[in-house]
Amino acid sequence: MTSRSEAAGTTPLPQSIALRSAENDLQRLRGRLRTVAEFIHDPAIDFAARHALAQRLGLPVPTSAPAARQTKEATR
Repeated sequence: MTSRSEAAGTTPLPQSIALRSAENDLQRLRGRLRTVAEFIHDPAIDFAARHALAQRLGLPVPTSAPAARQTKEATR
């Protein structure tokens, strides 16, 4: 007779399959969120579009200009 650990080792349990699937989905979603965040904070893209997208998704909105550039402009 096989022990419980041997039986579990040969056939994946339904819970472990579901957990692996959920982990894969979460990894995919995190990657998409990272891509969206990079887009939102890319100054080469139109500010209004980035700002609207961030608001629509409930993410932090981008600043209008990088802090270093704002400081230089303020000292002029």
